[in-house]
Amino acid sequence: MEENQELEKNTHAESSFTFSGELTKKKMVSYFPAMLVTYLSTLLLITVDGLVVSNMCGASALSSVNIFQPATIFIGIISMLVSAGAATRLSSVMGKIDITQLLQTRATLKIIMIVAAIFVTIIQIPIVYIIIDSYHLSPEMNSLVWNYAIGIMIASPFGFISTIGVLQLQIIGKMRVLMGLAALEGGVNLVLDLLFVGPMNMGVAGAGYGTLAANVVRCTTTLIYLIKKTDVFYCGQEKASMREVWAIIQRGIPDAAHSLMNAIQNYAIMYIILSSFGEIGGAIKGVCSFTVSIATVFINSIVGSVRPMCGLFSGAENHKGLGVLMWQGIFVSIILTGGFLAVVELFPSLFYSLHGVTDIPNGGIMSLRLYASYFVFLGINSLFRLYFSNRKIIKFTTTVTIIGSGSLLLFAVIFSNTLPPVYLWLSYLASETIIIIANVIRYIMVIKNDKNSRAENEIDLYLTITPKEAIEASRHIRSYASEHNINRKHAFRAALCVEEMTAYAKNTHKSDTVDIQVMIRFFPDKAILMIIDDGKCIYLDNEKANQKIVTSNYGLLKKLSDTVEYQYVLDLNYTVCKYA
Repeated sequence: MEENQELEKNTHAESSFTFSGELTKKKMVSYFPAMLVTYLSTLLLITVDGLVVSNMCGASALSSVNIFQPATIFIGIISMLVSAGAATRLSSVMGKIDITQLLQTRATLKIIMIVAAIFVTIIQIPIVYIIIDSYHLSPEMNSLVWNYAIGIMIASPFGFISTIGVLQLQIIGKMRVLMGLAALEGGVNLVLDLLFVGPMNMGVAGAGYGTLAANVVRCTTTLIYLIKKTDVFYCGQEKASMREVWAIIQRGIPDAAHSLMNAIQNYAIMYIILSSFGEIGGAIKGVCSFTVSIATVFINSIVGSVRPMCGLFSGAENHKGLGVLMWQGIFVSIILTGGFLAVVELFPSLFYSLHGVTDIPNGGIMSLRLYASYFVFLGINSLFRLYFSNRKIIKFTTTVTIIGSGSLLLFAVIFSNTLPPVYLWLSYLASETIIIIANVIRYIMVIKNDKNSRAENEIDLYLTITPKEAIEASRHIRSYASEHNINRKHAFRAALCVEEMTAYAKNTHKSDTVDIQVMIRFFPDKAILMIIDDGKCIYLDNEKANQKIVTSNYGLLKKLSDTVEYQYVLDLNYTVCKYA
């Protein structure tokens, strides 16, 4: 009786345990530098061709590289479908701690990767021919575009495999490895571009072959690392299944749809640009593409930093943690893309100078300023797409991407026919505005549905604690149970487990800086406790050195729970306890 009175008295004092997102913020911040360097290196790979040929061969060479760009995006759709789908599926399965399903997903992905690489190699040939032929280019420009295209087309299957490898490394938290691989690829591409285009005088063809060599190096190195240093290809006795094929493809559809619409946009916009500005319009588009590539470096770095934890929370059905993580990412995205937007608006001529374009085409400055206006919305929509994909809201994400992106073409046609040519660049902002409105409305609906769809008599409790708060957190859980008429036995067992795991984290880490996130689902006849902390690994294998880490704290936790599932993922301890 006295204990209950003490618990009720301390109820308000323990309110500081509200789910704060400190752990997700810490992990996102720790991932971001490596992801930023990775995508900066990727930027070097993507944009170095245009920078080198424009400075060494002139504006026409820059136009040829950018006229070919829509074909590159079309070819990359399959890569995005498989890689994004695999990353979302794998991270989600990791969150569920389902080893059998994880091995089956890996087995399926290996087959998909080989088949899709062969398919990309074949299907790109007619795609590239149709796109280039449809522009009705002059003989000189047509020759330049094809000279560049040959190397890029040969590189496609290698780039496809590398992309899948990148996302596999991303979801297991190997950010420094990603950084090294991207730097290697970007460096090789830059050196060979300068060599082939300069001393070897190969022109735009040299840029294409430089990219080919860089892709081969990156692909080979990535596969060697994945095979030798990770278990991402280990699938035990499990076999590929059509169910997993569909699961992977389904989760990749939103990103693939975005890539498809992006490819259609780039093709149609390039057609309109060539009609409005002439072939020199390719140079304007090249500079605009360079700036969005920089903005995309920030956006992809944030998405890449959020993705691993996003999949983990999704698999655990921790929707509150997923929402907190997403809004943290959106906040950072707004700051970074907004800052870069200010630089473009203030110094637009700088980006032409970087490409060696001293005689800026008429309307070039205004075109760049209007084009850059959509960068902030682009970042926000990218994070919404990741969120909805992890929540398996596939149909909406795909539909809004197609409709919203398709509206860009409509706006571009209207603006180019009713306003001066430079205003067609505003179509990007108009399109992203439609998408962001739809995303916000859908997100509000999802939050309401989460509350309405909660199981009858289910009560969820979310906490963020540190080791020094272990006793107080335990009291808070018991007090919370008393207030909400929760099964006393389940609540007290869960509270003691939280107390023991918190003490365990402190003892192994030898510090109070460990961040611990707790989610407890209480039902009338059972309870589920999920704990994530960034302390030292409980155990990795059966080696004696690792067995020493196991302490009596974790042993007690096993005795208190009916079942205990554990996984060490993303340098985090992830434990699920069930009580019946």
